[in-house]
Amino acid sequence: MSRSLTRSRRVRALAATALAISLIGACGAGERETPADPAATAGSAAGVQEAKDAMAGWAAAPEWPEVTKIAEPVDLTGKKFTYVALGDQIPVIHGVGVGVTEALAAAGADVKICDGKFNPTAVADCLKAAGDEQVDGVISAFVDYQMAGPAFDALAAKGIKVIVGGVAPSGGRQADANLDFYDNTARVFALHEAMSHAAVAEGGEDTNVLWVRLMDSTTTTGAGAKGVAKFKELCPSCGIAETEFTTANVDKLATSISAALVSNPDTNSVIVPVDSFVPPVLQGIQSAKMAGKVKVHSSSSDLAGLQRVKDGQQASDLGTPVLYEGWKFANAMVQLLAGQEVEKGDEFVTRAFTKANVGELTLDDESYLSDDWFGGGNYKKSFLTAWGVE
Repeated sequence: MSRSLTRSRRVRALAATALAISLIGACGAGERETPADPAATAGSAAGVQEAKDAMAGWAAAPEWPEVTKIAEPVDLTGKKFTYVALGDQIPVIHGVGVGVTEALAAAGADVKICDGKFNPTAVADCLKAAGDEQVDGVISAFVDYQMAGPAFDALAAKGIKVIVGGVAPSGGRQADANLDFYDNTARVFALHEAMSHAAVAEGGEDTNVLWVRLMDSTTTTGAGAKGVAKFKELCPSCGIAETEFTTANVDKLATSISAALVSNPDTNSVIVPVDSFVPPVLQGIQSAKMAGKVKVHSSSSDLAGLQRVKDGQQASDLGTPVLYEGWKFANAMVQLLAGQEVEKGDEFVTRAFTKANVGELTLDDESYLSDDWFGGGNYKKSFLTAWGVE
């Protein structure tokens, strides 16, 4: 039986910060439209099949994309770089930094990781410190240019090469010889759409989802919108509600989830953008007395996430090969140093982890910071060959 669309009402934040919306907003209850449009029902049947096919295809280890050759290789031996993470305590962001460190070290360089702590001041401090240390290059991860524009520009003015990574250009800043953007937002958007595939594939036409949207940056805000739109496209007769949060206010997330579920008692699926935020979501589900009724879907495949999948606390995890992503960030820096076009990160590389395949994995810290869950690290030789190192 098809379900009608649940119209969500969001509580808007009153105060804005440089990270975007700073207060978590819970969705209100919505009216149902009955009966469902027959055309919507037919569209949902096709969307459910599409979702199931996509999840089946992503269940296997991915194939690594080709790497563009550097026309005039640069010598990285002895060069110093700083990786500025928006928030290094998030495993997926830290893992990308480990990948950057591994990649540039393989080419003879040294890398220092600096934690921006999800705070514009801390991010700017990291960038200034890199300039004071006269590094050869800085790679930021998931920091909007407009969050620390003057600090980015100060580095570029000193001739330090800067990759603003994991985000689209913002603040009107154009790329130049010293500063460019590694824009992988297409991949991030695809990952959020994939989580909607996971929820629809698991719940079918009876799915009533709560989409939990992360509003830390323009990338995460846009990605959440893409995920919501994909869910509606796949299953127009399914129910959907939304709630928003930021990392800075994650302490309010459990309460927000509980309120949203109480307002939408037919919810049977929750999509959480990153594994790190699943624990407070589970707490909110428990508070709403809906444990066992609601399936949780997330992404990034950190160790805790895959352990939850194995234990049945989480239905799916769309994997992020963090070391590979780090090599992609490093590749952008090599392209900038070589005077080559910095390519966008458009390729979608993931693996869908569910109860069906997670049992074959070794789940420990060492494996997370490796490529074992994704079929091995053959891509590394491709990068080094493209850079002229091998």
